[in-house]
Amino acid sequence: MMDRLSFPVAFLFHCVVTTTSLRLLFISSAITCTSFLLVDAAAVRKPPPIPPNSDTDHAHLLNSLTESAEWPVSIRDLNHAIRHGTDYLLRHCNDEGKFTYQADTVDADRFVDSVKYNMLRHSGAILALSQAYARRPNKSIPPAMERAVQFLKSEAMGPLKKSDTKSSEQMWAVWSSEKVSGQKNQPPTAKLGGAGLALVALTAMEQIKKHSTPLEVLQALGRFVLFMQNDDGGFVSKFIPSEGGKDTSFVSLYYPGEASLGLLSLYELDPDPKWLASAAKAIKYLYTLRKNSDLDDIEPDHWALIATSKLMVHIGDGDHPDCTRKQALDHAVKVCKSMVLTPDELLETGGCLVDDHRTCPTSTRIEGYSAALTFLPNVTMTEKMLVRLVEYNMDAGVRYLLRSQRVAGDVEDNMLGSFPGIYPPEERRRDGSTEVRIDYVQHALSGLIGYERERFHQGKVRISMLRRVAEAIGWGLRRLILTVLSFVLVIGVMLWARPKSSKMH
Repeated sequence: MMDRLSFPVAFLFHCVVTTTSLRLLFISSAITCTSFLLVDAAAVRKPPPIPPNSDTDHAHLLNSLTESAEWPVSIRDLNHAIRHGTDYLLRHCNDEGKFTYQADTVDADRFVDSVKYNMLRHSGAILALSQAYARRPNKSIPPAMERAVQFLKSEAMGPLKKSDTKSSEQMWAVWSSEKVSGQKNQPPTAKLGGAGLALVALTAMEQIKKHSTPLEVLQALGRFVLFMQNDDGGFVSKFIPSEGGKDTSFVSLYYPGEASLGLLSLYELDPDPKWLASAAKAIKYLYTLRKNSDLDDIEPDHWALIATSKLMVHIGDGDHPDCTRKQALDHAVKVCKSMVLTPDELLETGGCLVDDHRTCPTSTRIEGYSAALTFLPNVTMTEKMLVRLVEYNMDAGVRYLLRSQRVAGDVEDNMLGSFPGIYPPEERRRDGSTEVRIDYVQHALSGLIGYERERFHQGKVRISMLRRVAEAIGWGLRRLILTVLSFVLVIGVMLWARPKSSKMH
């Protein structure tokens, strides 16, 4: 900023102190004003630099990515997006605690008869609201969360029969059934991911309102997760009592991350070592499963990255018997490498973090990156490059989400703050570009909050915040100087144009 100001200010000062000529003062003021305006125009129109696509020149790529960080996301726009996303979830949580599962930004009646619902995404919405409350307490959030938690408990949670589990311990699960999911002829099914995310949501509610869920119920959910875990740390994904219990025909590689995160959330409330051990085994299982896989074959497992972030806090600088720090770190690094796009790819996608212009996968990647930045290494040049590339992806993804969010003057008030499934809209994808599902908003909100936390509130970014304050002062100073110069210019013109008085003879 001061580099841009130095020449015109110095020129004006020189003219003022070295001349008494009104005409020269007027000319110098005009030149200075023009310089400021040209500098402003150049600064505003300058696009963010696009770093080269290089896998070998680490130092050059690192420097380029660092320069790209000088084109930051607007804090004001980010704050507005988070506020509008939070308000959307609050508006769309009805008196029973059920969220509007699907909506449309154009056709209000499109999903009016839909009976589809997903309790995993319901729990995710509760989590997003809890993150919004932790970021900035809002008295409207806890009542909505309480209603949503009550809906989860009354409509989907319940115990397993001991005769089905062949265990003397009481277990609880989150049940998917035709009544809840809207899927016809679905037998009552307990999903591993449902129990994991329920633990995340219920423990988040506990942080706001103590004893909102009895500890015994939370422990019963935890025991179900342990019951579904195999000796190698992996899990069975579903339990269907009417079909013999554990169902191995379906495998979700996202459920282990969700289960691990749920157990770690429970461990923070109930520090029983078995919860931590099971979570560590789950991360070790994912490490073993993926360590020899090609990057293209690895799932963008943001839940595992979030769980790893919590696990790192609890194991500290040492190792856990069921998972070493290096194993957890190597797995997280590989997941991040499998997800990041090169700058050239980001240029092609317009900042979307996937190549098909979907907002939700972009949001989940930002969630995962935000968690990974809490523990990713920053030692060797290669590791520094990965961190910078992750940050560059986050910046691009957040700008993309901010553009995609439905804002005032764009949609009906009820859809304000929503995120469509696809952006930008195209005729051949019209349905996807106007559909809003609860997880689109939930993941976007969680991703934006995580981004704000890691990019603006952590130590290295406090320097960036100070820089932004200094820049804001610089912009204010520039406006002040321009105003003063404008007055000088006007007065100079008036004095110059004033008719000269003639002497009477």
